[in-house]
Amino acid sequence: MVNDIIEEIKKGLTGNASHDANYLHGQAMKYRNHENSEEILRILSDMTFDLLPDDKKEALHNAMFIGDKRIDQAYNEVNNLFKNRKLDEAAELMGKIEKQADTYFDHTEKTKKYSFRNRFDEYLFVELYKPEKQYERTPFDFCTYLAFYGYILVEMKKPEEAVRVLEKAIKYNPVNTGPRFEMAECYKVLRNPEKLFECVKETLKIASTPADIARCYCNLGYYCIDIKDYDSAVCFYYNSMLYVPNDNIKGELQHISMLTKKPITPPSKEDILKAFEKYNLHHGPSQVVINMAYSLGEYCVEHNARPEESIYYYSIAYNLTRNEDIKKKIDKLSAQIKKQ
Repeated sequence: MVNDIIEEIKKGLTGNASHDANYLHGQAMKYRNHENSEEILRILSDMTFDLLPDDKKEALHNAMFIGDKRIDQAYNEVNNLFKNRKLDEAAELMGKIEKQADTYFDHTEKTKKYSFRNRFDEYLFVELYKPEKQYERTPFDFCTYLAFYGYILVEMKKPEEAVRVLEKAIKYNPVNTGPRFEMAECYKVLRNPEKLFECVKETLKIASTPADIARCYCNLGYYCIDIKDYDSAVCFYYNSMLYVPNDNIKGELQHISMLTKKPITPPSKEDILKAFEKYNLHHGPSQVVINMAYSLGEYCVEHNARPEESIYYYSIAYNLTRNEDIKKKIDKLSAQIKKQ
């Protein structure tokens, strides 16, 4: 699929460097929300780089390369080092990626830079944070990169340093739950229940999958055990299992039973709602997230976007609501794909 797209794009090249650079930028904007956007944009970036005069090539090379490796290639090397448990080497290389991001892709007075993964991230960010400054998308997913760096640092028993890095990851994409979950793990290690609770509370506002919500509720259960509110912990753990079954929760419930010296009784719906009310938390998925996903699905259908893109957005809304009307829309689009 990607090769076909690139070959089609190449047909529009004229041989005029100025024209072709603008043309490729337009194509990058066109495909920035495609399911294979990362690979497509990387190839377009390489094609644009080849068009630049030598002095601009040097400046761009300084921004996008670490030694002879492009930043995304360096990140892939970090993954390989981590898989081989070479944590010191992985952390050292990630430190260079972090420095590169700080030097060339940080916020400025005029423009803020974000690493949105897709249109859903971008639109949800605008809805929740209502940015006043102009913003641009970074050519690399620094949010994901730095979130992984934070994970490496936790593995290396450096939670304080991990928090510093994860704050940067969140800055690059405030609506990506990944670094926030890593941050929650740091606060568990650091024995800071207040920070843990605030982290979970903020994560719930952007949770866009049942797994995200289940993990948030598990973290609330952990928090409540830490502050000795065992009844609320039981409520949060049971509610978590309604979203995603988790065998580990059985162990947590047994732990609560040992601490309280009482058998665990499944909470009623009323008990669960009271626990959420006690901590001033919204029960269930965010309506903002649901509405945004559904609206994007509708927009894609109305503008004849690829059925796969419409399904992606509708599926976010369906998985959070199990609404049969949304399921019918997904089934209809899936049938269209099969006919192609």
